[in-house]
Amino acid sequence: MKSILSCALSFAATCYTLWYMHFDRPWTNDGALSTIGLEHRGLFAVWGIITLSALGFALFIAYRSVKKTKLLIPLFLLSSLGMALTLIFRFQNGLKPDFYLHCAGSLTFSAVTGVAVFLIFIMKKRKSFAVITASILIIDLIFLIICKETGLIEAVPIFAGYILLGIENVRSERLEASRKAEIA
Repeated sequence: MKSILSCALSFAATCYTLWYMHFDRPWTNDGALSTIGLEHRGLFAVWGIITLSALGFALFIAYRSVKKTKLLIPLFLLSSLGMALTLIFRFQNGLKPDFYLHCAGSLTFSAVTGVAVFLIFIMKKRKSFAVITASILIIDLIFLIICKETGLIEAVPIFAGYILLGIENVRSERLEASRKAEIA
């Protein structure tokens, strides 16, 4: 049941992100989530909170199934700190300290969350999901270096995390339910 709730939260976060991205062209630098956030601070904060919540909830479900929740706690706290910096400080070049803290927060959130997703698939021996996660993160980094920041470059790994964690959590929950039914 938790996995279905997590999938619903991820779906809501996906819908919100897609709606939020309509304020500009997501395939351009002007369409980067942070750039849109300069004009729509409140909506950007909602995006950050719902994104962190959806990914965090899905990760906690996944990590609990391998009894490694203690590993996730520092990762989640670091990721949350990154998101907080991203939301608090503005993405404006003229405000150098704000700009650097915003970028550091965004990079911290992205990298730590990506590592947390990758690690759960390694721990659960889901090689194909680990390879997909690593590939998306590497390709996304390459596009980030080449094209700079765009809404699509930011959103694709997040959407992939929602989908992969959703599949894994629903699958694990069903396996656990079938094991309990066999025992009973």
